[in-house]
Amino acid sequence: MNLRWIGLLLVICVGAIPPVFSHPMGNFSISHYSRLTFRPQSIDILYLIDMAEIPTFQEKPLVDANGNGSVESSERDAYLSRKVAALTDGLVVTLNGKRCSLERISQELELLPGGLNLPTLTISLQYQLPLKGGQLRDVNVLDYQDTNFPDRTGWKEIVVQGGGIEESTASGFDKSQQLTRYPEDPAIRPPEDLVARVRFRRPTGVGTSALDGESPSAESPRTWLPLLWGILLAVFGGGFIVWRWFSGRRRV
Repeated sequence: MNLRWIGLLLVICVGAIPPVFSHPMGNFSISHYSRLTFRPQSIDILYLIDMAEIPTFQEKPLVDANGNGSVESSERDAYLSRKVAALTDGLVVTLNGKRCSLERISQELELLPGGLNLPTLTISLQYQLPLKGGQLRDVNVLDYQDTNFPDRTGWKEIVVQGGGIEESTASGFDKSQQLTRYPEDPAIRPPEDLVARVRFRRPTGVGTSALDGESPSAESPRTWLPLLWGILLAVFGGGFIVWRWFSGRRRV
């Protein structure tokens, strides 16, 4: 048995000490937090992962690839490039029944002191889903699902905020303040919010689309109508002048 697994067994044994010395959600937990903010031109998504001591211990060799005990910038970037891709694939977002790709804005990783003389790991990701006229109806439905770490316990929270929201299965109240404040009472059951559905109105300033039965040319008859009248006047006016000319010659 290698040293890594011996260390893990020791951690599990030490995990029997009082919870004050470990992560508030338990030292085996992985907590999730999603905040969806509806803005006039986009939906912004903040996604947080908080790994307790033991999952961080298991993940640490992938972060500290050279095993020197410190996480260098190149190691951090290499780990995030792999991990963030997997986490992003685990977020399923559909707008009016069609799955959408998320545009990643930022990514951060941080190791923080935890219990059992071990660190905890947090990953912070920011995404953006641009809202375009071709995607939207007057009233729209956004479905959000977090499928990451399905077998891990922890705090799992979705917060929905912003304008134009008509109905949401998720609350607008941030209970954990972005996974920074967990309840001290162990009797309080953590949320298990991994799915949310939001009905929202088309934001002001975002145009209509073919989904509404309108084509781009349907709103611009005034653009080509003067041109049509000009062509008709030229044709009939020219014909009238030619007719008068021939009539005058016959009389001569």
